[in-house]
Amino acid sequence: MSNDDISEAPPSYAPCAAVRITPYDGDHPDHDQAVTYRFGTPITFVHVYRTRHPYLGTTVSRDEQQMPGLVGFTVPEDHEEADTALAVAQGLWQRRGTYVAVDLWSRSPHGYLYALVPFWKRLDLDEHPGLPERPEHRTVALGESCPAPRPVLWPRSVTEPGPYSVEPGVQMLLSTDVDPPPPAGFPAPTRTTGQRTAS
Repeated sequence: MSNDDISEAPPSYAPCAAVRITPYDGDHPDHDQAVTYRFGTPITFVHVYRTRHPYLGTTVSRDEQQMPGLVGFTVPEDHEEADTALAVAQGLWQRRGTYVAVDLWSRSPHGYLYALVPFWKRLDLDEHPGLPERPEHRTVALGESCPAPRPVLWPRSVTEPGPYSVEPGVQMLLSTDVDPPPPAGFPAPTRTTGQRTAS
């Protein structure tokens, strides 16, 4: 809309030791097709919170609206595992035009931190050339963290207390209650009964 203005919050950065891409089969995540990528030297996940709000003087009264967040992965120019980072980008490219879910694991002093972007929509790199990068980094993948259009149950890497419940409108889920990420590649991680949303 011509009267709308988009503002972006300062970017947040997270070093990722593992990334998992899960495609959707219709309305449900296809966990059997999930692929995990592990990194000895982390890649950087970038997230930018975006808001759309009307200009002053807009005649129609509307509240500010949260837009899909801008998300992406960057790596240093001399990253030792650039091929794996490019494989992540390729995995997202292969599902272009559809949503995928992207799990992220970051090492912490007490184990791992976890994030889930349940509905990642891939963007071409030239669609938003201003993705904030750290010095001497380059962007290898870009997307939007879109609001969940429907409820989704998402399996945890721990068996208790059951799957995460992603409610409509959620763009990202964060947790500290996780085990280490699954091994690289296929197959998908082991799940207990009731943790997978049926296809």
